[in-house]
Amino acid sequence: MNPGQFYKADQLVAGVHRAQGGIFDTFRAVHAFGRIYAGTFTATPAAKALSRAAHFQGTPVPVTARLSGTSGDPEKKALNVVAMATKFYLPNGTVTDLIAITALPAFFARTPDEFLAATEALTPDPATGQRDPAKVQAFLAGHPNAARVFQAVRSQPALVSFAQVSYRPLHAYHFVNAAGTGRWARYHWEPEAGVAGQPLEDLAKQPHDYLYEELEGRLRAGPVAFRLELQLAQNGDPVDDPSAIWPDGRERVVVGRLELIRPITEGEIGDPVMMHDPTAVTDGIEISPDDQIIAARRGAYLVSVAERTGGWQQRGTFAANLPSVPTMVTKE
Repeated sequence: MNPGQFYKADQLVAGVHRAQGGIFDTFRAVHAFGRIYAGTFTATPAAKALSRAAHFQGTPVPVTARLSGTSGDPEKKALNVVAMATKFYLPNGTVTDLIAITALPAFFARTPDEFLAATEALTPDPATGQRDPAKVQAFLAGHPNAARVFQAVRSQPALVSFAQVSYRPLHAYHFVNAAGTGRWARYHWEPEAGVAGQPLEDLAKQPHDYLYEELEGRLRAGPVAFRLELQLAQNGDPVDDPSAIWPDGRERVVVGRLELIRPITEGEIGDPVMMHDPTAVTDGIEISPDDQIIAARRGAYLVSVAERTGGWQQRGTFAANLPSVPTMVTKE
């Protein structure tokens, strides 16, 4: 049973803060430091055959993509794990989001409670500021999928460029076409420039903004492009468990092309919050009702937004103009 979008949302965000060693005010709980880029997405004919989603019909749609590290510490340099959160601006005025990460073959937790167990294992000792290896090993011993994911991250080289790495959204989605036929699949962004890496120590020597400046140098010469591929599920592939690793041999279909064109700011977009929500799908694309992690992410992201913005209480004069709430007195 899926406990829902808001199950332990506050605890999940608090667990992330503890595991990272603190709260960084006004920043996202994760993916704190990033830049946004504007571009277009154009679907292939194969996309229309799989889904009736508006951005899968072949007409180019505007997009923004926020490229970031994964840490909640804005001063921590991204080395071998980064993220791309894409927002598609649909013809009817709505948006749909796709959040992807590098290096991870799958997520490290199947449920919110497993996620909390991971954050507990990764929380540094207050006295030393270091993680307890015994706690980490005990968690990994009891969660073999998580152990495989952590090993994959450790073996991943550093990025050469945001433009030369694959991004994976991790969750399975159900794609439904105009005839009502559905197919489960996982997304993959593949760089047209090819995948490349470098030793971690080489990237560590570079300035904090190096990967962004490198990308923007490429953009001055022309668009940076990615193929969007769908990895089609076969019978027995878990579609409700983002910690499950599907076989590499599963068929892939190219469903579109993303072109990043230039940097853009939240001010230009007109969206100072820029929340990206993996449950923000559209007609023709569905999430699994049994995927507990994707449901919990929405609630946790809303908590994170409230933390970094001050919540509704900080929205101009709105809070000050609300009627006061009377104090309830209970008579004995």
